[in-house]
Amino acid sequence: MKLAIIFNGQGAHYEHMGKDFISEYAVARELIQNIEAVTDYPIQNWIDHDIDILSKTQYAQPAIAATSLVIYHSIAPLIPAVSYMAGLSLGEYAALMASQALTIEDGFTLLKARGEIMSIQCENLKNTANVQMIAAINMPLDQIKATMSEVDPALPLYIANYNSPSQIVLGGVEAAVNQFTQLAKEKGYRKILPLKVEGPFHTPLMEDAVPPFRLILNKTAFKSFDTPVISNLTVEPHQLSTIKDNLANHLVQPVQWQQTIDYFVENGVTHLIQIGPGKTLASLLKRQENVPEVLVIDKVEDVQALEPFLNKGV
Repeated sequence: MKLAIIFNGQGAHYEHMGKDFISEYAVARELIQNIEAVTDYPIQNWIDHDIDILSKTQYAQPAIAATSLVIYHSIAPLIPAVSYMAGLSLGEYAALMASQALTIEDGFTLLKARGEIMSIQCENLKNTANVQMIAAINMPLDQIKATMSEVDPALPLYIANYNSPSQIVLGGVEAAVNQFTQLAKEKGYRKILPLKVEGPFHTPLMEDAVPPFRLILNKTAFKSFDTPVISNLTVEPHQLSTIKDNLANHLVQPVQWQQTIDYFVENGVTHLIQIGPGKTLASLLKRQENVPEVLVIDKVEDVQALEPFLNKGV
């Protein structure tokens, strides 16, 4: 068996996420209290009583990462040696903290700043242009690129996420998105879904967020990895010499998630554990061939499946 752990990204939140782990595990209660002290955010109150606030990037990022780490640290004693970790966009930061490359204090200080900087850029964009993100479902990549080439070149439109062979996310100004959607439908690709996000993440439209985030990164201490973390940007294990540049540049370059799963397959990973709220990453795996076995740990009741899962195929 060769095991990798993956962490979910933004948009996966739901009311009361992680609450059962906080009730059941002392380590989870201690961790969430520490995270709330670092961020000065009432994360538990948001999750239990004000979940709509997590539609804002600056609040969603610390809350979702906190939930993922609460779950991870609750079950860490039950997990054998892990070969790799990764996370989709925001989830990469949970992976970095789980791998000990970032302390909880440094990691959530960085993540809070990232969320605030990204939210500010999204607000600035709204003052100049309507922006939007869409998911193109079951539309081949070559057709997506061909259709993008037919959109007015004066209108910014970019690929933001390579999520799976059947799901590509695009971001751009509303006029470009509308043109692409109409052209796609004329070609018979009708499943073009708008995404409820604040801005065109992982596209060059976020460029103004890079310098302030780079300043924060330069003040952040990264440590040696207990477990290699695969970069969403390079699809290689992060290195201390390049991690700050890669995390900054990733704000404006696409998420290579499909390629990350391919990396796992090519390097012999047989088992994947998705940790965090929701089942988004596991659902994406259903669209990809020859993928490892996957288990989602989202609720305390899921923990009972861990041992049988780890023994499967061994």
